[in-house]
Amino acid sequence: MTKAQRRLLVTAILVAIGAPQLEAQAPTSRPATTGWRVKFDGSGSSPVIADGVLYVGSADGAVYAVNPATGDIKWRFQTGERLSPATSWTQVIIAPPGSTALETAVNLGDTLRREGRRRVDMAPAVANGTVFIGSGDRSFYAIDASTGKMRWSYEAGGGMAANNNLTAPWPAAVVKNGSAYFVTDEGLHAVDTLTGKRQWVFETLQGLSAKGVGKRVPSGPVLGDGVLFLTAWPFGDPRSKPRKSFLYAVDASSGKARWVTSVDGGFVTEPVTANGFVFFAVEDSTSGPSSDSATLYAIDAADGQVKWKFGAAQEFARLDLLVAGNTIYFRTDKSLSALELESGRQLWTFSSDEISHGLRADERHLYVVTHKTPRMMRWGRPGDTLHALDLSTGQERWSRFVGDSFDIAMISEGVVYGGGETLYALDAAAGKQLWSTKGLGSAHLIDGGKVFSISATSTYFGTDKVDQGYLSAIDAKTGKLARPK
Repeated sequence: MTKAQRRLLVTAILVAIGAPQLEAQAPTSRPATTGWRVKFDGSGSSPVIADGVLYVGSADGAVYAVNPATGDIKWRFQTGERLSPATSWTQVIIAPPGSTALETAVNLGDTLRREGRRRVDMAPAVANGTVFIGSGDRSFYAIDASTGKMRWSYEAGGGMAANNNLTAPWPAAVVKNGSAYFVTDEGLHAVDTLTGKRQWVFETLQGLSAKGVGKRVPSGPVLGDGVLFLTAWPFGDPRSKPRKSFLYAVDASSGKARWVTSVDGGFVTEPVTANGFVFFAVEDSTSGPSSDSATLYAIDAADGQVKWKFGAAQEFARLDLLVAGNTIYFRTDKSLSALELESGRQLWTFSSDEISHGLRADERHLYVVTHKTPRMMRWGRPGDTLHALDLSTGQERWSRFVGDSFDIAMISEGVVYGGGETLYALDAAAGKQLWSTKGLGSAHLIDGGKVFSISATSTYFGTDKVDQGYLSAIDAKTGKLARPK
C-alpha cells in the first residue's frame, strides 16, 4: 500500500448503542486503601473528581457519580432516552479523491451526528454543585451533582460524541462567569448555567457548507482573557487547493469574532495559549494527497497577527504542542523541536524514525515515545521506547523499552504512569520500573493514592453492542487491585 493510499483510507463504523447496566461489586466490604473494580461500558469520557466524587460518562449513554474510595455508585443519569436503535454496519473504503465511495462514508457519519446516539464521550465539567456534560443524543445537560437529577437540557446538535465504538475523547465544557462554553459541528455555544438558555452561537467555517464543503467539529475552546480560542478546518473538496485552516478569537460575552486568522493547511491542532500568544500547527498544503511538512504558528492573541512560524518534516498528520516554562515543544512523527516562545528560535531538536503521539513534562524532563517499526507494519511487532529528555538541552537522561501501543497517561509525585496492554509505573528520575500490571486498561486520573483506569474486556467492533469492561481503582504505590470476594 502506497503512502497516498494509506492517507486515503477511510474507516466508518456506525454502532447502535444499547444500555447495559453498570453494577458495583461488593462496594461496602473493602477498606478505602485498597482498589476496586466496577463493570463499565467504556467511552472516551475522562473521569474527574470534584468534592470527593468521581464523575464519568459511558458508552451506554449514561453519566455516573461514583465514590472513589469504595466504588459505590451514588447515581446514574441516562441520556438518549428518546433515541431508537440505529442500524449498525462496518465499512472500510479505499478510494481516490472525489469518488462516490469516499463521499458516502463521510455522509453516513454526518447522518449519525444528525440523528444522535446514546453515547457520552465528553469529559464532565463540575461547578457550583452541577455536572455539565454533552451526549451523543445531541443534547447538553446540567445535572445536580448530589442527586443526579436533571436541572435542564439544551438541544445543541451533533458532534459531541464519537461516531463509532472507538473511545474518542471529547474535552469538557469551559464553565466561567455563569456560562458554559462547548463546541458542536455547528460551532461554539454559550449557554446560561442556571437556566440552560442559549446566550449565543458562533458559527465556524461560515458559508462553506453552501459550497458543498462539510464541517468538522472545531477544536477547543481554550479560554483567554475574556476571549475563547478555537481552531477548525473543513471537509474540503479534495480537488480544491489549497486547504485552509482557521483560528478564531471569540468574545466570551457577545459571541462575536474579535479576529480570525487563516493559513494554508489542514489537520489543525487545538490552540495552546501562553505569554500573550496563541499557538497551533497544521499539515502544510501540497498539490498532492499528502504533505511531507508541517508548520507551527505563533499568533498574537490581541490582534491575530502571525508573529513567527516554524516548519518541520512529517509523514502522518497527528501533531502535538506542549508549553512548559518559556518553551514550546512541537512534535511531528519525524521530529521534536524545542522553541523559544517569544522568538521561535530553535533551542534543540530530537529525531526518530517514528515519534508517537502524546507529550508530557514535569519539572525536569520531557517524556516522549518512539517506535522502531513503521506505523503500517507494527502489528505484532512491539517496539515502543519511552525517553526522558532534559527540558533545557534535549539530552536523553534515560530510556526504557515499554512494549507496544504505549501512551503516557500522566506524571505525579515523581512517577510516570502509562501503557497499552500493560499499565506501568516508572520512576521519573531514572526510568526504573516500580510496578506493572496487565488487564487493567489505560490510566486516566490519579487522586488520593489511586490510579483510575478504564479497560475493555470485550470489544464489539462493527456490531450493535458497546465495548464492555471495567472502571478500576488501582493502588498507586503497588499497582494492586483488591478484587471483591
